[in-house]
Amino acid sequence: MKKIFSKWEKLNIKYKLFTITTGLLLALAIIIYLILYFLLPTYYYEYKIGNFEKSVARLKKESVFYTTDELKEKLHQLEASQNLSVLLTNQSGRRIYGRTELLILNHSKYIINNSREYPKNITIYTKDSILPYNLSIVMPLQPIDEATEVIRNLMPYIIGVAILIAIIGAYIYTKVITKPLIDIIETEREAENKRKEFIATISHELKTPITIISGQLEGMIYNIGKYKDRDLYLEKSYDTTQELKELVNEMIEVSKCEILETDLTLDTVNLSNMVENIIKRQAFLIEDKNLNTVIDIEKDLYVKCDEDRIKKAISNIINNAIKYSPNKETIIVKLYTKSVKIARRKTDSKIYLEVENTGITIDKKYLNEIFKPFFRVEKSRSRKTGGSGLGLYLVSKILQSHGFKHNIKNKENSVIFTIEFN
Repeated sequence: MKKIFSKWEKLNIKYKLFTITTGLLLALAIIIYLILYFLLPTYYYEYKIGNFEKSVARLKKESVFYTTDELKEKLHQLEASQNLSVLLTNQSGRRIYGRTELLILNHSKYIINNSREYPKNITIYTKDSILPYNLSIVMPLQPIDEATEVIRNLMPYIIGVAILIAIIGAYIYTKVITKPLIDIIETEREAENKRKEFIATISHELKTPITIISGQLEGMIYNIGKYKDRDLYLEKSYDTTQELKELVNEMIEVSKCEILETDLTLDTVNLSNMVENIIKRQAFLIEDKNLNTVIDIEKDLYVKCDEDRIKKAISNIINNAIKYSPNKETIIVKLYTKSVKIARRKTDSKIYLEVENTGITIDKKYLNEIFKPFFRVEKSRSRKTGGSGLGLYLVSKILQSHGFKHNIKNKENSVIFTIEFN
């Protein structure tokens, strides 16, 4: 039993909902069947006898206003409407209405054996007869027994149909009605796992510089060995605190981006001017590494976006291209429009930004990992040369929040980052 519960706990929520819904619908179908099978006959007998008694009581009460011929007409109507066997006789036993006395006698064996026949004998008066008449009525209840037998014989088919309806109903319920709920739960679960992983990684990333600073300060406090050169290690500690400060600032940026992911301030922005200004601000870094630049930017291309965040993303991309390009290589920046087929006979114009840096490629096995937080292609690189590993993660979060597609890939001797703006 424990194994079953353990497997149930590990089961995907979609299959749990499907199983529970199927079981409930099947149980409902079986309960309805059992109610019909066991309670319908009893209810039918009570209902049938109740109506019969009311009809006979009403006939007895109203008969005093009828002539004998009118009474016979009423008996005929009652006989036809409720499928009754009727015999009306006078005080001497002569038949006034009814097919034959043998009809009632034939029913007597059922009455004696408590069969499903309901007899009724009353004295009834009419306005044209001084002496009363004897009215004998037998109501057959056999049809309901036959219906019960039919239900019993149909049981395998009813159960089969119930199972089929339960499965189809559960599938529709699971797919159509609960799918949004499942998607939300799965998204939240995935986000929570990523959050835990992110926090664990932050703890590890913060621990290293804090340990370095703590060790250097402790060495200087106790004048241990090489740490007697306080000026040198104070400078190193200061550099490490700056790296730590940069790391914390980037983590704050990531947190802001995640918390305010849906709180975008969208404006129509001149993307051409933005990219040109970002390149101009990076001019010193480009000249410092003697990099060549190829700039091909179409004029007056506009996109609806949160200007500050998109500026941050594009700045990070261009800065990464400059930082990781070997000296005297080339940075290529292209901003252009391109017609894209969106339907069989319909095309749309989209804006593309490409940032390419030559002289370097990324190992294929890392291309799918590069947008993960704190990921560095070269694990041995320090933050001073390799960054915090949050830059491209932040870029990815900003572009995802806008719904802009992006990817990074290798060419023959270069890396190219592409953004597709809606």
